[in-house]
Amino acid sequence: MLEKDGPISIKQWARFGSALRQYADAQDWDNVRKVNVAIVKALQQAGKTNDTDQQSARDALKCIHAQVLQELILARDELATEMSRFKEQQAGLAAYQLTQVSGALDDR
Repeated sequence: MLEKDGPISIKQWARFGSALRQYADAQDWDNVRKVNVAIVKALQQAGKTNDTDQQSARDALKCIHAQVLQELILARDELATEMSRFKEQQAGLAAYQLTQVSGALDDR
């Protein structure tokens, strides 16, 4: 049986998965996005498959993609929480800095 069913090889599906995993582990979200765009194009180019090996390769990639998506959502939520916490602290920090400046003026 040929490795290819359409223009995308089974090895290429695995390389997509490896790249997604590598960039997600490095939290390189821009490159994750680029690989995702390449995957979408490859899937559109390849179309549907009846080959079980091709389908298995795509299913493995789908699993990695889902994991990376969950990690991205988690990173986004953590960043939103951190930003919210920072915004809440800004008023207190500004007031503290104001007291530091006024205290320094009083010390003259």
